[in-house]
Amino acid sequence: MFLVDSIDLDVLNPVYIYCFGIAGIIIYLLLIILAIVFIKKDVDLNYVFGYRTPFALSSVKKRKWANNIFMKCIIIVEPIFLIIHIVIFTLSAVFSWFFLSTILTMVIGLFYFIPIVLYIEIYGLIKFKNDVEKPIEPLIENEQSKKQDIDDFWK
Repeated sequence: MFLVDSIDLDVLNPVYIYCFGIAGIIIYLLLIILAIVFIKKDVDLNYVFGYRTPFALSSVKKRKWANNIFMKCIIIVEPIFLIIHIVIFTLSAVFSWFFLSTILTMVIGLFYFIPIVLYIEIYGLIKFKNDVEKPIEPLIENEQSKKQDIDDFWK
């Protein structure tokens, strides 16, 4: 009883609306900027940035194709979700709507990744089924050096 009375469940608090609204705008802008960087500049192979699945990391050709498709989809769709999020955020801030409406626009904006990933994985397996799988050499060397560093650390 004591804990329930002490928790403030005021979900119409503008702090929630502003935090989630601004966070959504930052996430959308960051995704758009990263997509532009990937399309304009040839980013080196890595495990940190870009479209990374076992399919895409199995060869340089597959990785470039998957990154190209994924980043073009982000540049096409992400600005639309950004505008929708800004409108919902503004309406939530002005009319004190439930703060989950701003979270909902963020979640919907991230769920559209699922059909894109399914398309890349399924169509990519069909498109590249006759290609000989060659592991990406820089990634293999990088992994071997990481393992060596870990082994040296524990000696």
